Amino acid sequence: MRVSVLINSKAGSVNAELIEAKVRESLFRCDLRFCRPQTLTEMCDFLHEERAQKTDAIIICGGDGTINVALQCLMKCQDLTEIPPITIVRSGTANDLAHEIGVSHRIDHAVRNIFEGVVKNIDVIEIGSGDLKKYMLTNGGLGLPAMAAELANKFRSNLQNLASCPKTAKAFRFLAEKSYYAVKKMGPSVYSMMTAEAIRTWNPDGWGLEISIPGKVNVETSSPIVLINNQQSIGASFLPAPYTSNTDGTVNLLLSESRNAPEHTLAALHIRRGSVEKSPIFKSFELKEFRLKSQNPGRSLTFFGDGEILLRDVQEISVRCIHRGLPVMVRQ
Repeated sequence: MRVSVLINSKAGSVNAELIEAKVRESLFRCDLRFCRPQTLTEMCDFLHEERAQKTDAIIICGGDGTINVALQCLMKCQDLTEIPPITIVRSGTANDLAHEIGVSHRIDHAVRNIFEGVVKNIDVIEIGSGDLKKYMLTNGGLGLPAMAAELANKFRSNLQNLASCPKTAKAFRFLAEKSYYAVKKMGPSVYSMMTAEAIRTWNPDGWGLEISIPGKVNVETSSPIVLINNQQSIGASFLPAPYTSNTDGTVNLLLSESRNAPEHTLAALHIRRGSVEKSPIFKSFELKEFRLKSQNPGRSLTFFGDGEILLRDVQEISVRCIHRGLPVMVRQ
């Protein structure tokens, strides 16, 4: 059995040597092919080659960001049925997909899903603008959620750059390195911190969206919280879509009509508690596809998905659910 193992050495809590040793120990009878890509091109080349070699399974070791980058490569396949089953080893800052499908924290248990699990074909959400197509599996959105995701990514990146820059004073490098690893240990909690900062600095001027839903009247909104959900939870602690499934062929669209910082904060608390249905400021839709358009040419849109910025500075975004587009191995 040929098994392709992709390890993102830069992911949140990755010890690449330990992961490889555990995989070799657990799957010692398999024909294992390992890759620790340093670039996106290297990752895509590895996945393309392994798929061409008819690999039986792909193991992805990393967080939601790593899975998302691999997803962009896999979805280039003209026939999605040619994508081999994916097995996940959770080792990133956020592991929302792994949490949703019940992947064990233990590496040996997670990789044994290849033999002991079953294939679950989950929905893939296509995000498009013009000719550009991106894909996500968990949750994404616009406005405050995208702002919080971007702040979290920049914060981690700045700490990492300071820690590795030879021009930075030794004391500052030491402090930046310790801070960077502390943030990594925080995991998805860093998004809660950045949500507070996004609320504090949010500028509502010129913000407005027109939402086109096939067969229905267009919706106009100035909602600062626009979430697109393919599963129930985000960041392990927020629950924006308690009744959403990643296998039902629809994607959840959640809007919050909050108008000021206190209302934004209350809305975030409702999302954290999973009580959005109890608040009148929320509107929730289950849709197969829809379009989002900025009402102000001077206020472009930035979209995040799976914790990564997928689209930046665009005027219009299409969202479409690809029903059961990706095979993932899960525990029976």
